[in-house]
Amino acid sequence: MNKEKLKIGLITYRGNPSSGGQGIYINYLSRALSDLGHEVTVISGPPYPDIRKDIKLVKIPSLDLFSKKNKFFDIKFSKLLSLNNLKEWISANTGGFPEPHTFGPRLKKFIEENADQFDVIHDNQSLCKELISLQQKLPLVTTIHHPITKDLEFQLKSTNDFFLKLLIKRWHSFIPRQIKVAKKLKKILVPSKSSEKDVVKDFSLKEESVEVVYNGIDLSFFYPSEKPYEEYKILSIASSDVPMKGLDYMIKAFPKIKKNFPKAKLSVLGKMREGGHTERLINSLDFKDDINFVSGLSHSELREQYCSSHVVVIPSLYEGFGFAAAEAMACGVPAVVSDGGSLKEIIGDAGKVVIPRDENAIVDAVNELFSSKDLRKNIVANGISRVKDKFTWHNAALKLENIYQQMIVNHANNKYSKT
Repeated sequence: MNKEKLKIGLITYRGNPSSGGQGIYINYLSRALSDLGHEVTVISGPPYPDIRKDIKLVKIPSLDLFSKKNKFFDIKFSKLLSLNNLKEWISANTGGFPEPHTFGPRLKKFIEENADQFDVIHDNQSLCKELISLQQKLPLVTTIHHPITKDLEFQLKSTNDFFLKLLIKRWHSFIPRQIKVAKKLKKILVPSKSSEKDVVKDFSLKEESVEVVYNGIDLSFFYPSEKPYEEYKILSIASSDVPMKGLDYMIKAFPKIKKNFPKAKLSVLGKMREGGHTERLINSLDFKDDINFVSGLSHSELREQYCSSHVVVIPSLYEGFGFAAAEAMACGVPAVVSDGGSLKEIIGDAGKVVIPRDENAIVDAVNELFSSKDLRKNIVANGISRVKDKFTWHNAALKLENIYQQMIVNHANNKYSKT
């Protein structure tokens, strides 16, 4: 099949890197596809992505209520004369998350008016119902990073509070609609075999409609340092008291690690919510002065956090891909990861894998890496090789290029067969 220049529309209902993995995905994928010679347009709701200047950005405005100090009052009344805006405002102010749903009509209007500008469109997990009709007009692929059913499952398990459970269910009320949409889409992309299995199961999809395309790591930002690491420094990951990240188990393991290695210190990437569960847990320990949280880092500062660490611990209960594990490998740092979702698949033989929710297993793995320089050296070498081989945005773009071409051919054949 000839590799011709494609006009690609990358769709995301929110695209800023502060939005998490979705923002990273759009930023780097748009670059990698553009570097292959394709014409890439990012179509995004707010907060808008931080993309390279030579890549076109189409802004699809919304009420952007989650950036407001007061979601109820900080809005002009005239904006609510639109039925779609009114739905967004009511949902956000009653505990819902309306953005993927209300993004759909705005997206559809833009695509219908500009369909001739694209050869293929690629949705970044908005899963809005309008995609069903749009795939009749243009070839469409959709990325599902992981089934949000997993987020709901772990959050519900984290509390016995009846009213909090109701709020959690209300926030995730978009899930049934996403499942209905996903079942009617022709091509779903996922970032790992683990995520493929879970998406097929939780969304009741046909296996032949789902394909794995690994995410990449920016190796110009994440690479080993020539400086020595800080002995007994542990780096871990947080996400605003989100239970799925499993930070509790690292914090509970820390005092036990300190018994064997008194100089051990723990740095956590992320913010600690004031007065939250994590803060209360840390305050209950005798070693809270040896635990610090770091956030708002530049790329160079983030790399320095990795490279200066003796070991990285990722105790997540579930990850659809696990950027932190791949970033640690790229920086030449051994990782201890839980067997949660894709982490075992991503890390391979370049780290230690432990049972989720097992603080003692974390202790044993960290102690082993602290004690054996040879083990650390072997794991570091394996990790650097593995990430270069499997997890680059160039590789992801090459595979997507082939998928796009095939979807274009299939779409043309379907149109021809109907005429």
